Amino acid sequence: MKAGDKVKLIGVPPGLEDFPDLPTKSTFERCVGREFIVAAVTENGWAELPIGAVTGNEREKIYVAPAFLEMAST
Repeated sequence: MKAGDKVKLIGVPPGLEDFPDLPTKSTFERCVGREFIVAAVTENGWAELPIGAVTGNEREKIYVAPAFLEMAST
């Protein structure tokens, strides 16, 4: 996986929680099944995904381990 690849989020990592000011689990759940373009890949191999189309905040992003992604068909 590399920046520019199109991927689909296929699951929610275990252990995520929602907090009053940070709805992490709910945000991931809203993103499951959607396709995103990888913006970058971190040193540990996690994908940075811009999720503004889901949340309405164009600057919002999540970081996802490869186990929860699959390559999307082009």
